[in-house]
Amino acid sequence: MQKREKFAPIIRRQTSWRSRSTRGLVLVVLWGFIALVVLANIGFSLGWYSDSLVSLYLLFNLKVHGDNQLLVFIGWLIILTPVYCGWRWYRLSHDKGGRS
Repeated sequence: MQKREKFAPIIRRQTSWRSRSTRGLVLVVLWGFIALVVLANIGFSLGWYSDSLVSLYLLFNLKVHGDNQLLVFIGWLIILTPVYCGWRWYRLSHDKGGRS
């Protein structure tokens, strides 16, 4: 039986700080947008009605009855994302690069 070598994922090259900063900024903006949509949906589900919440609904063009489907979708993503990440990490660490 062969002895397994230490797992070290391959990193092809280092990206520049400008590229990393741009990606980080885009991700922060996207997550901020998602947080506002989730806040608006949860607010209407709990019966919080205010001018700012109605403005968010008008800004995002959301459907009042679509909030439950969106929350279910977000719930599924919260469950499926760590499962996929764990499966991918397992493949990378046990298949030497994940390629079959």
